[in-house]
Amino acid sequence: MTTSTEPPYYLLVSHSSLQHSSGLSSNSLAHTSVEYRYADDSPLILLSRHPDEHVLVLNHDPAKGDMPMVQSTSSHMAVTGIKVSAAPGASANEDHSTNDNMYVLEVVSTSDDQ
Repeated sequence: MTTSTEPPYYLLVSHSSLQHSSGLSSNSLAHTSVEYRYADDSPLILLSRHPDEHVLVLNHDPAKGDMPMVQSTSSHMAVTGIKVSAAPGASANEDHSTNDNMYVLEVVSTSDDQ
């Protein structure tokens, strides 16, 4: 694993849901679409473009070096945590300037609609 001062290069979403009607829970990992936004961008670009889209905002300030903050703009999805873990196969990447770890954003559905 490459040592780097850069934030993790990869990102996955771990989506847990509790089916209220059955009491069962499920968990899945998903790749996300990543769009970079900056502090001086309009906040309106963070709104969902269609009803089935869920927007998660990962706020990373490289000057602070702390774990980033993650928020959901959706009323049907809540962020429950963020963790950094090894990205399997990432060390085979020939670009040694990137951090071979990944952020895993932990989210949960807040309704039966997913």
